[in-house]
Amino acid sequence: MFTIMAHTLSAAALQAAPAATLPATQAEEAQKPAELPASQNSDRPKPPKPAFRPINHDEDYSGFRDIRDANLWTRLKYLPIVGKTYATLGGELRLRPELRLGERWGRGPQDDDGNFQQRTRIWGDLQVEGLFRAFVDLEHATSTGLDSVVAPIEEGRLDFNQAFVEAHVPVGPARITARLGRQEIGIGNQTVFDMREGANTRRSLDLLRVMGTMGKWDGGFLTGHAVLEKLGTFDDETNHDYDLTGFHAGRSFGGDTRTGRAEALFVSSDRASLAFDSEPAARDRRHTLSLRYAGKRDAWSIDVETIRQWGAFGDLDIDAYYVTGTLAHGWQGGWKPKLALRVDVGSGDKNPNDGKIGTYAPLFPKPLTYNGDLGPHNLTIIQPMLSLQPTTRLKLDFSAAGLWRTSIHDGVYSLGGQVLRRGNESDSRFFGKRVTAAGQYALNPFMTLGFYTIYGDVSEKFKPGRDLVYAASYLTFRF
Repeated sequence: MFTIMAHTLSAAALQAAPAATLPATQAEEAQKPAELPASQNSDRPKPPKPAFRPINHDEDYSGFRDIRDANLWTRLKYLPIVGKTYATLGGELRLRPELRLGERWGRGPQDDDGNFQQRTRIWGDLQVEGLFRAFVDLEHATSTGLDSVVAPIEEGRLDFNQAFVEAHVPVGPARITARLGRQEIGIGNQTVFDMREGANTRRSLDLLRVMGTMGKWDGGFLTGHAVLEKLGTFDDETNHDYDLTGFHAGRSFGGDTRTGRAEALFVSSDRASLAFDSEPAARDRRHTLSLRYAGKRDAWSIDVETIRQWGAFGDLDIDAYYVTGTLAHGWQGGWKPKLALRVDVGSGDKNPNDGKIGTYAPLFPKPLTYNGDLGPHNLTIIQPMLSLQPTTRLKLDFSAAGLWRTSIHDGVYSLGGQVLRRGNESDSRFFGKRVTAAGQYALNPFMTLGFYTIYGDVSEKFKPGRDLVYAASYLTFRF
């Protein structure tokens, strides 16, 4: 891989703001194309711009047929086989030292002396243009020196992160795609389905997906299972204790500086075992309905999503919700500052004796922070945010947040659903504050250097415990 990197970098001039693989909370905004060097021969087509996507199989290199000889990277992205059949090669290496103080806000095993994580991915894509596709993505991730809990999100030896086949069927003006196998999935703002970029291992699901697009409309159907992730080599397997079936639809509006998008997502999930602060583990059969609108009008933007959950948890009825909204205003001059206010409210259980469970339980959520310090269960956050872009290569993000329990009768949860503080430990709704700072610098179109820091101050009413400090730097290479 380092040999490929050396040749690739020699073929690319460091001229423009490159796209880069960034934390999940900033990945979509950062996928701006970068310019590769112009050809010495003005009669030949100019080399393309790398525009890496948060999910690698969303990238399309079918248009590289006539410019594949521009440099080494274009040759890797379009390997002709016969006729309209071609292959694509890609990969990623991420190196990340971390410091974790006060993990889980001071509860459980701690890692006070730092650790080092690496994630290596290599993928191949075989396509018969417009008809058939086979995609394989291998991932190998390790954590060195991690003294606390080494979970599958921290380490996973060589395994199939993705392996699927896909068929394309044109139906009049519509385009239908059927995909079967292990695959990453991110729908909308990834509030319900996220690929877990911030963790050391990414998340995939074993699904059958049927997707369609027609004009400004798109949507689809999915059914399958979660993946049971393990620490060893080629040992991840289909989790038949976690089933899901869903539908989604979306429509885009407007253009230029005034755009909008409306989305709807419904998922029916069945988990063999789930537990909450007020209830022991039981079977969870949950219906999740998400409605989202995101729009931009000149310098203003808004993103609002409301989620309703119902169903059965053991013998209890489910009555839960989650609402998230962000309002932002940006300026084009100077450092292009962008101010935003984000509010998140996830429901908690109000009364353990009313025959209902009111705790919002996410399915495959995007974390609210890079390290996923808290889950959205029973959580209310008010968070002002500031983004700056001092240069085309450098982006900085800052935020400050107040943290409350939505219900004082329910606990505080981790992203994975672990109870960090039980509801009966305090009668206070407010339990802490959190500030974050992050930066990403694009070294060239293929490499990004970044950092992410968090300080979380736990309220005196929720001690004994420790304030949370998380600091990480990372170097990502992707081709």
